[in-house]
Amino acid sequence: MAEERGADSGRPASSPGRSRATLMEPIRRRGIYLLPNLFTTLALFAGFYAIVQGMNHDFERAAIAIFVAMVLDGLDGRVARLTNTQSAFGAEYDSLADMVSFGAAPALVMYEWALRGMGRIGWIAAFVYCVGAALRLARFNTQLSVADKRWFTGLPSPAAAALVAGMIWVLNDYQVKGGEVKWFAAALTVYAGVTMVSNVRFYSGKDLNLRRAVPFWMTLVIVVALMLISIEPSHVLWGIMVAYGVSGYVGWFVQRLRAEAKEKQYRSIRESIEAGDVTGLSRMLHSTPPDTVVNGGGRSLLMVAVEESNLPAVELLLARGAARDHRDERGLTALALASEMGFKEAVEVLLVAGADANVRDQAGLTALDLAEEHGSHDIVASLLRAGGRSGTELGDPPGA
Repeated sequence: MAEERGADSGRPASSPGRSRATLMEPIRRRGIYLLPNLFTTLALFAGFYAIVQGMNHDFERAAIAIFVAMVLDGLDGRVARLTNTQSAFGAEYDSLADMVSFGAAPALVMYEWALRGMGRIGWIAAFVYCVGAALRLARFNTQLSVADKRWFTGLPSPAAAALVAGMIWVLNDYQVKGGEVKWFAAALTVYAGVTMVSNVRFYSGKDLNLRRAVPFWMTLVIVVALMLISIEPSHVLWGIMVAYGVSGYVGWFVQRLRAEAKEKQYRSIRESIEAGDVTGLSRMLHSTPPDTVVNGGGRSLLMVAVEESNLPAVELLLARGAARDHRDERGLTALALASEMGFKEAVEVLLVAGADANVRDQAGLTALDLAEEHGSHDIVASLLRAGGRSGTELGDPPGA
């Protein structure tokens, strides 16, 4: 048997000089990949179990199973990173499992609990949620290499599933039948589905490093949260999900107010750029930093100057030390914006000033891609001379 194992693996059969640890190394390396996929399989089972219990009208167990799937889904990726066993297979398997656990399962359980009696409106509401989860997962996978890791674009599917399942769990505790709150249930289901495919940003928490020391108050918060969950799990968990489910819109509203205040504050300097008043702009730069972001889109004064096709303002801001590679909310730099607009003179000035031609936006496109897309052949030539490359040529970004 030892000789057969050696032949099958492409390695020579064991010899007295080889240690047992050396012989076991390929087996251990191969076996450790089962860990993250095992958690994914358990999450998939929990989602399937939720569907079965929903069909049996045991809605409390169905809702709890969806929450269990959410916990298991959070563990598989962390286990893969801790054991250095990430793989393309694991990523695809995780997405398929998520579609069952956080797409089909919540929609079907909610349909059985409250929406069945609404006829066409009921199954349409459930389908809106289901297709929202599918689109959310597809978009997440395609934007994984370029998205800001600190934020989710749209409500994450596990949170949306918990939002729907939590309502069922809480109201079931009060013996409330789904038919009694069917309109609220339909509205919540549609809200979760639409929010998953929205462009509203939700905090991901991925910038928190649990390996580092944390403040003492954070430990107290975690302990209090665990105590509350243990006392009343359904109410506390659903309350957390409701708060998270609206946090993106609250953040968007607050950001909108701040952006309007900022635009009002810097209206005069914007008007100077728009009017071509370089003298007035120069005077205002004595009290206003050249890298000031002046609108809700995250655009700096340099980008505003490019947007207004004001070449003297571009040159003045660069001379005053404006950052060449500041990115707006789309991930565009001043160079990429000039390339997209076909503003050749600004492209050349920015390249001479040292702007990086290979910065990619959120869609993974570089200034060269944008220039080619708009047929600006002279700008393409300038970018190529400066070492510009397309996003495809650059491959995956570092850390993707």
